[in-house]
Amino acid sequence: MPRVPRSLVKGALIALTAAWEIYAIGAVSEAGVGFFEVALGVPGAALLAVVWAILWSAPGSRGRIRLRRVLLGISFPVLAGALLLIYLSSQSPLNPLFRLRFAASQAALTRVAQELERGAPRLEPRRVGLFQARYVTVVSPDEVRLLTTDCGVIDQCGLAYRPRSRPIGSRYAHIQGPWYLIYEPF
Repeated sequence: MPRVPRSLVKGALIALTAAWEIYAIGAVSEAGVGFFEVALGVPGAALLAVVWAILWSAPGSRGRIRLRRVLLGISFPVLAGALLLIYLSSQSPLNPLFRLRFAASQAALTRVAQELERGAPRLEPRRVGLFQARYVTVVSPDEVRLLTTDCGVIDQCGLAYRPRSRPIGSRYAHIQGPWYLIYEPF
């Protein structure tokens, strides 16, 4: 059987690791982290860590470990830990990756929420900034909800726009201005 060139294996592993990291950053920066993301992301990181360890300990790799490979190898367990920590801490609005995604999307989110408040027709699902709103609901004149992702096993998380009143209850966590992170149980 022909042997696969080592450089091809390394290239594929680097591509898989980069793809996993992009996936993990996307999952962790969402309004919530679902069971599926954790169930896929954490074991994926563990598997990649094992493969990297095998590759580093293979004959001919000693003494040639480059800083770039070490950083790449360390980065995915760190992201897996962050994914698990955010999942277990009920998707806090203090998550810096979520805050960056929200800040980049805030103008688009506000524009869409204000249009919906004024009675614009709803188009679902729709992309709003860097978020994909799966369900858009005008709950009352005081609240527009954009549910963007699963959180937990069957629940939904997203953003609530409440410009006139502050919500009461543990389902809401203030982000900034009239925006709240919302946890919508099934």
